[in-house]
Amino acid sequence: MEYIWKPSMSVGEKTIDSQHKVLFAQIALLEKALASRKADMGLLRDTNHFLYGYFNKHFSYEEGYMEKIGFPKVEQHKKVHQNFILFYDDFQKELMQKAASKNLTSQDVKVMVEKIRKFLVAWLVNHIMKMDREYARYAKKHSG
Repeated sequence: MEYIWKPSMSVGEKTIDSQHKVLFAQIALLEKALASRKADMGLLRDTNHFLYGYFNKHFSYEEGYMEKIGFPKVEQHKKVHQNFILFYDDFQKELMQKAASKNLTSQDVKVMVEKIRKFLVAWLVNHIMKMDREYARYAKKHSG
């Protein structure tokens, strides 16, 4: 799974594209911090905290943009964002609980890294390529 934003993921709005790039970079950092086997608690905590806040900030900005352009599916998009935040909240609690335990096994690390890949990276790529691209097409079609 790649943690790199690609031009094919562009939604045609500079701030949103830039925020997507930051999300990919931070998720990669989160996995690296976990997979380092030392499980640097400070880095894990900081990255988790940053991502949680940044997802909220990003979703809020993106929703504002969709409202500004009159995108008809903005409420559906908001629900998807809310569900992701609920998932991420549970994920980060589980991650920090496991990382804080003194007996973090290599299997625990493997499971959490897999969750990062499956649920964070895969979700983000899928969300950008499907849902976000939908409002990008709408914006392009309805701009002067």
